[in-house]
Amino acid sequence: MSSHQEDQNTISTKRSHSFLTAIKSVFATIGVISVVLFVIFVGIISISIYSFSSGIKTFSSSMGGASSSAKTGLTFTTPNTSSPYIAGIRLYGEITPENSALVIEKLETARDDKHVVGILFDVNSPGGSVVPSQEIYDTIKEITKVKPVVTYVREVAASGAYYSSASSSKIIANRGSIIGSIGVIMNGFEADKLIQFLKINPFVIKTGALKDTGSPTRPMNEKDKQYLQELIEETRMQFVDDVKQGRKTSDATMKFMSDGRVVLGPQALNLKLIDIIGTKQTAISELVTLAKVKITPDVFYYDDIQSFSELFAQKFAGSTNNIIRDSFSENFKNTKLQNKIPKAEY
Repeated sequence: MSSHQEDQNTISTKRSHSFLTAIKSVFATIGVISVVLFVIFVGIISISIYSFSSGIKTFSSSMGGASSSAKTGLTFTTPNTSSPYIAGIRLYGEITPENSALVIEKLETARDDKHVVGILFDVNSPGGSVVPSQEIYDTIKEITKVKPVVTYVREVAASGAYYSSASSSKIIANRGSIIGSIGVIMNGFEADKLIQFLKINPFVIKTGALKDTGSPTRPMNEKDKQYLQELIEETRMQFVDDVKQGRKTSDATMKFMSDGRVVLGPQALNLKLIDIIGTKQTAISELVTLAKVKITPDVFYYDDIQSFSELFAQKFAGSTNNIIRDSFSENFKNTKLQNKIPKAEY
């Protein structure tokens, strides 16, 4: 009897094990299918957004009196008007070869548009790459020969941003605006000790002692430092010379600013780095005076045309950021740290 009962228990155990194995297999299969379907769904949505974006992009650019990018070939809006107007062009954020090329394209478009009486150059930038800053400077310099260009510094016009603006007809800044940072900086790092720790043996075959200057695979010697210092000093002198030419500043001012410092609006005015302390409306009024028009025309900004996918990504990122920020703020309010951390606001 006991042997028979043991056999039945064994059979029952095997059946239970088989049943559990089958259940696991079913759930595993469902999981795999769910993942595959989700990936396919996301892929379809992405393709749909990408396909639809070009149509939305063209449609959106034709709204509100702006000319269509399909007709003009531009990636920004321009007004569909026969009346005189002021072209607003923004220089926001870090200056890179990509965004500077778009800024220059906008400047040249405004220059060639017979309805544009002048350009409002709206700046809020900490600077950026050397050559793009010089290219914007040169473009504005040429445009001022035929049309006035007035720069309005919203918050910051530092380093390359100030360089870009220095050839404007006039520079207007708020009293709290940050101006200056006339200088050049070069960053790098040495990773030779880390490479040695990882037992990696890099090799370099070069035709000159300075060919691999700045390479992180070896420590920088005094000859390298002297070479790079001379290089950025020459770049700084180009900066200084162009600012002096564009702003008619004194040698004393450039010497004072040569350590890379920034100053606020009132001091910038005293140093003749700017022309007037005021608001955007002040800049517009100065532009109207320089353009010699009796009635102040409308200001039309050449805004970038964003595709539907870009707008969707921005909205999604913004919503996610707000959720995280609000959640953090709510939790932070419940702690005593809030009263212990100093906070400065203006």
